[in-house]
Amino acid sequence: MFCENIGRDIYDISHIALQKPSEHLYYKHMHSYCELLLFVEGDMDFCIGGDFYHLQPYDLLLIPQGTYHYGKLRTAVRYENYVIDFYSRILPPDKIKTLFSAPIVFNIGGDTQLLRFFKLLDTYHEKYDTSDFIYCADCLVREILMHCCYALRVSSPVSRERSPLIQTILDYIDEHLEEKLDVDILAEHLNLSRSHIQNMFSLNMQIGLKQYIMQKKVFAAHQDLQSGVSPTSIQSKYHFNDYSTFYRLYRKTFGHTPSEVHKLSLNDPT
Repeated sequence: MFCENIGRDIYDISHIALQKPSEHLYYKHMHSYCELLLFVEGDMDFCIGGDFYHLQPYDLLLIPQGTYHYGKLRTAVRYENYVIDFYSRILPPDKIKTLFSAPIVFNIGGDTQLLRFFKLLDTYHEKYDTSDFIYCADCLVREILMHCCYALRVSSPVSRERSPLIQTILDYIDEHLEEKLDVDILAEHLNLSRSHIQNMFSLNMQIGLKQYIMQKKVFAAHQDLQSGVSPTSIQSKYHFNDYSTFYRLYRKTFGHTPSEVHKLSLNDPT
């Protein structure tokens, strides 16, 4: 078992196996990198952006950046998975688009070549020094992702459970991130009560509606900052109440100030 930070394009790679997993194993969150999760063993339900899956051995989850997700243990039996966190720049844009098209979860139990790639991560980690493992893992992850692009052409999606109301709310939020967003606006748009929307959203997503909206806006702002947009322009663009609110939320989420990330984007030759 291992967990290693790899480098610029790959945030980290891990392989864990727990005999008695905690109920907090996979907390509710979103992040600025993409995630590939291979579920090997356990008894878990998983939510990705409002879609719910009861995972089966060797289900592969493809989680885009900025997508809210979490796992929930059904029973505390042995749990095992591989996780690869990576930035979208690791592959050409057309391949990333293919990678995160439907299905977002598919089973690779019959794909012996892809499973062998994951096993090689263990072999390399056990055999090589850390620096050599990082070099080999970087190459192997790219091969895994490319293989997934081709496997998706013939794969069948894993069945999912979806609440039509929650999906409508999520779609509306995604389409109106650059506007003022709150429960009153959603209630008027959907012709439903504020309390019904808040209660249903919290029940299904395990996060408050206001908190979810703020997280989505902060992640959209992060993408803009990395593209060179100024922090003050972003605060206005996404209708944060004031700059201090944006500053506080951004620093809490990413560990850096908006100005620091903006400055780095201007100095990044890529």
